[in-house]
Amino acid sequence: MVSQFGSMFTIETVQDFVDLTYICVSVFVGCCKLSNVVFYRKDIIDLMNIFMEDPCACSNKEEDQVQARYDDQLRKNAVRYTMVVEMSVASTILNSLVTNFQHGRLTYRGWFPYDYTTAVLFPLTYALQLLCVLVYSWIHVSVDILFFGLLMQLCCQFDILFSRFSSITSENKGVLRRCIRHHDRIYRLAEIMNDSLQLTMFAQFFGSFMVICLSLIQLLNADILSTEFLATIFYLSSILLQSFLYCWYGNEVRTKSVDLADVMFHVDWTGLSEKGRKIILFAMTRTRSPILFESVHVITVNIDFFVVSYESELCKIKFDRVPRETVQLEGSDMFEWSRLAITLECVIDG
Repeated sequence: MVSQFGSMFTIETVQDFVDLTYICVSVFVGCCKLSNVVFYRKDIIDLMNIFMEDPCACSNKEEDQVQARYDDQLRKNAVRYTMVVEMSVASTILNSLVTNFQHGRLTYRGWFPYDYTTAVLFPLTYALQLLCVLVYSWIHVSVDILFFGLLMQLCCQFDILFSRFSSITSENKGVLRRCIRHHDRIYRLAEIMNDSLQLTMFAQFFGSFMVICLSLIQLLNADILSTEFLATIFYLSSILLQSFLYCWYGNEVRTKSVDLADVMFHVDWTGLSEKGRKIILFAMTRTRSPILFESVHVITVNIDFFVVSYESELCKIKFDRVPRETVQLEGSDMFEWSRLAITLECVIDG
């Protein structure tokens, strides 16, 4: 990362700037995620331990089945997500071997305190860059699986709570007290998670916005049949999948926190005491404020935010064919612009 920032002072063309920013943003996001997890390590461990304590722990066979179903789905999602990310890394390495290594160029521009062009140092420096790509991909995978895995566990807790509310009858009124404690504990878990992982959410979406814009520029400048085009498509897909998983399961938590009111409504109220009915009424009132995961009061992790941010309603992109031409920019070298001109019309709805 230091070598990439150091090479900022040796940029000669616009394409060099795009390529360098492209990797620097990804590395910066990975560092933010890793720093967030390390700094809040104790809180995250405590959060995971709460899931295994009463009242969150499973208490019967039906709840065990709910927990097993979510655990199995989480494993499948983790494997599929890892495969997508590593396919993106593999395509990047393949593209680099085809287009860079054979011509004595590094995968990414960088500043080094030594002459890396020698026959001995070039392969070592080249391999070091590829190793860094792998390491940063593992950082992204591990933190992302942790985040949406915790979201899935919150969804699991709501399904367990649904089951417990459905079992409330006049004969087992004691279950109501446990359900209310469980409901309060879920909100507490969501609050801890939101406070602990705010930087991860902000870095993910801020970085993804920049990477998507830069990826579009890369796609415009690449031949559609080239390995560079394929590598950019895979990378763009992995970035979109990252954000989609965050938003999908964040939306699931929000939806289930609202649906709990319907489950409470179907409880046999007639068999409860006046105090029990008031308790349920207060709990139903609380569901009017759904669980939302937010960062800096701007980013809300749900499907609505994903659609508004990534769909064409936010940014309409027009691609116009233009002839090859050369543009002189003041205070810089000649930059050759070819193939396409991009017009971005950003439409931001209030």
